[in-house]
Amino acid sequence: MFPSTCPNGLRCPALDDVNARIRTLMGEPATPARAERYRLLLDLWGSLTRGNLEPAA
Repeated sequence: MFPSTCPNGLRCPALDDVNARIRTLMGEPATPARAERYRLLLDLWGSLTRGNLEPAA
């Protein structure tokens, strides 16, 4: 899993929250509503981690 740091290098509690929400969501039955919530959480996760990307070697 991605480190819990924001693009500025500081700890990012919001990312910890999103990760926890994704883990909880995966324990629920598969439904269209769960799929939509998962998509929204992944979008949020991506926006929180986008600045942490490093170029490949």
